[in-house]
Amino acid sequence: MKYFILLFCLFGIQLANAQGAFVPLNTETYRIVDRFDIKYNKILPIAHSSVRPYNRKLVANFAETMYNSNIEVKKADLRNLEYLLHDNSEWVDSFSTVNKPLLKIFYREKASFLHADVKHFNLKVNPVVDFDYGTEFGGKPVYMSSKGFELRATLLKKLTLYTFLTDNQQRLPSFMRDEQIKGPYQNNPGEAYYKEFKDDGQDFFRARGYVAFNVFKYIDVQFGYDKQFIGNGYRSLFLSDNAAPFLFLKTNLRIWKINYQSIWGEMIGQYKRGADRLLDKKYAVYHHLNFNVFKWLDVGVFEGVSLTRSNQFEWHYLIPIIFYRSIEQNLGSPDNSVIGFDYKANFLRHFQLYGQFIIDEFNFTQIRAKNGWWGNKWGLQQGLKYIDVANIPNLDLQLEYNMVMPFTYSHNSKNDAAGNALQIANFTHYNQELAHPLGANFREIVAAINYQPVQLPNLNISLKYINAVVGADSLNLDGSLTHYGSDIFEGTDPKTVENEFGNKWLQGNKHNIQNIDLRITYQFWHNMFGVAKLGYRSLNSTIDSQDRNSTWFSLGIRVNASSRNKNF
Repeated sequence: MKYFILLFCLFGIQLANAQGAFVPLNTETYRIVDRFDIKYNKILPIAHSSVRPYNRKLVANFAETMYNSNIEVKKADLRNLEYLLHDNSEWVDSFSTVNKPLLKIFYREKASFLHADVKHFNLKVNPVVDFDYGTEFGGKPVYMSSKGFELRATLLKKLTLYTFLTDNQQRLPSFMRDEQIKGPYQNNPGEAYYKEFKDDGQDFFRARGYVAFNVFKYIDVQFGYDKQFIGNGYRSLFLSDNAAPFLFLKTNLRIWKINYQSIWGEMIGQYKRGADRLLDKKYAVYHHLNFNVFKWLDVGVFEGVSLTRSNQFEWHYLIPIIFYRSIEQNLGSPDNSVIGFDYKANFLRHFQLYGQFIIDEFNFTQIRAKNGWWGNKWGLQQGLKYIDVANIPNLDLQLEYNMVMPFTYSHNSKNDAAGNALQIANFTHYNQELAHPLGANFREIVAAINYQPVQLPNLNISLKYINAVVGADSLNLDGSLTHYGSDIFEGTDPKTVENEFGNKWLQGNKHNIQNIDLRITYQFWHNMFGVAKLGYRSLNSTIDSQDRNSTWFSLGIRVNASSRNKNF
């Protein structure tokens, strides 16, 4: 497969047209674009907003058109438009991004520590810092120390190169250490390899990188190592940024009212942490077709397959336009395939409705029988965004409901040569869930408020409340697991589930989870933020020994770094 990718990239570069880098996930851009999408969609629609990360060129084109129009905007929205223009300056023509330099060298552009802009070549280099320090009440310090750099370059306005690297040391709140770092599937939330550091800390590199180009004007091609996200919500039931980054090849066709995306991913299979060794690889493929029906309405269809073969890709799945389920059946139905549907509808210049529906397995005969068959696996998301609440400028509200039935995203086990059960085709990567962090057999309500005062547009206050109920699996005294459908890392078939029939949503050991996240940020220079955080998380279980509470507070600074959101 690697030779095919190399030839594909080399051929594509020869035909390349203008192409931009992509905006990192969980940055200011996404909140700003969301607001403009809802408020001005009938004038300047932002189609296909579920396809993330966003292309910088498209963001710049929208912001520049909006800035030069006669649309009247409030002070905070004007500041937000200027933020987009500065942040994507290599694609801006009519807005001056020149800045009085520091020592005649640094920050000649407001958004670039160092930059070069000569014929056929544009280069931007920025430092990356994410440092915060605080305490967990009744416990020990929590901290993050991240430092590194980000570089992006454009050659001939055809080829884009991007790299990001930071060295990181952290100590997480106790619930993350207990459930993730020390849990049954040891992992560093959202990241890959890590080493132990001092007292319950972790030391790791965070690296991202890709090459991107445009073919025949309408097709973007990207090959790299990064995270992906499909959807308009806080969560995604299709593919989210919850897990570690992975190696991918992505093509994106954007023409007329259509956006068609294909992703081929190489990931790390489920494993037990131990001595350094070569980890088994697994493969997954995804299609997402989005259609802009009207200026205010997008609808989409999703398809994904996780392969059952370790260290082996199936060439049939390289076909970018085909129904994956038919291929999977033709191969003997060995793989784990899902399909899904999503939509986004803006209305009244204040509201956006969005949602996703995913089907892992669905048998209408069993549904009509109402017998609780374990194989009816599906999930639902429904959300609402309300901007300028009660006509208060820049006061925004988001409500989201997610629910997933037992055993969704999981798959049957496969034995290795030694007879050990392997779970390869579940929707996981590096011991982390690829979609929702709670796995399956849960319901969740997310409520988020964001306020950017008109008179202090550099200040941002956000409050997030999450309430979830999980029907967790139970560990028995003899070490065996009662599999109720929450743990997607466990193999699932009629022999391994607790009950083949009689299953119910939220069955098992009830975990009631509450999560509160309050953040106050002040942007004192472009992409330089002072941050104060207050977090609370409680888990109440029907098994008292599993109860836990955690409250923490920290102060920090964030420079050219994405916001870290680990709310589960």
